[in-house]
Amino acid sequence: MLFTRILVPMDLSEPSIEALQLAVSIAMRVGARITVLYVDTSTLPGDEQPPGVHRAVASEVPSSIAVEVVFEQGDAAECINRHAAEGEHDLVVMGTHGKTGIERVILGSVAETVVRTCSVPVLVTHDREAH
Repeated sequence: MLFTRILVPMDLSEPSIEALQLAVSIAMRVGARITVLYVDTSTLPGDEQPPGVHRAVASEVPSSIAVEVVFEQGDAAECINRHAAEGEHDLVVMGTHGKTGIERVILGSVAETVVRTCSVPVLVTHDREAH
């Protein structure tokens, strides 16, 4: 499989930064484009974009890689799956916080939902500090 478009969901956590770094490494090897997706899951209306996303992209993605930053509001897993399919992405690279047991049952897992329901391959990195 040839990866030409990589989707990286980002919530500005350390695992999502590590996922972006991995996506950059892959993109540099295969010449892929990267789309960084930030999903605001709050129910409050508004279109304010967190500046941290642009700072993270600027510091982690070299200028030789084509990158697009997209902001959405809604359910994270649904937005990720929709962008993966509609954006004709070949791969989703995302981080997980590594929650287990009752914490995962109560909070749910965006990564788990995306892995089970996404129409394209998903590469999940975990929070190294949680293990």
